[in-house]
Amino acid sequence: MLTDSPPIYHVYILSQVANEIMRVCQREVPNEALGRLLGYRLQWQGQSYIKIVDWVGGEIENSHTHARFTVRGTRECEVFLDERYGLDSKRPQEIGLFHSHPFGVDPHFSSTDHTTFLNFPYDREGNVFVLIDPLANFFKVYRIALETQSTPPKKYLEQIPWIVYQPKSL
Repeated sequence: MLTDSPPIYHVYILSQVANEIMRVCQREVPNEALGRLLGYRLQWQGQSYIKIVDWVGGEIENSHTHARFTVRGTRECEVFLDERYGLDSKRPQEIGLFHSHPFGVDPHFSSTDHTTFLNFPYDREGNVFVLIDPLANFFKVYRIALETQSTPPKKYLEQIPWIVYQPKSL
């Protein structure tokens, strides 16, 4: 007798990472927070998915209406990656960002967010963006998708299914 396979989610977020980025967002309230997501682009049974295994932050300029990395913050992220992972060929790659809107409601991207995330260096197809409202405890996941019906194809942010996972026990 065959059993149904479990669903394949578009994004798997390590539980520790989900908890840590929520705490970062909560600490920044009433200001917005921002950080980089690290992980792997994988395939299973012909379906692509993202596995988020770490995150990194750096100095940001932020207020209750915006957040962006400073030049120093960008460098801090790069140094952290080199120190933690070195030149290991299996090191996780930057696969997106997390960002908070601490307004106590179901969060939505602003027009500035759309412009930022749909342009270089964040605009790689499949990149993931986690939008968090730490006051309302909302956690939404989006990815960059390609609208192939238009010429040239247009990129857009698509809300996608995701799941938190626990690491395998040793």
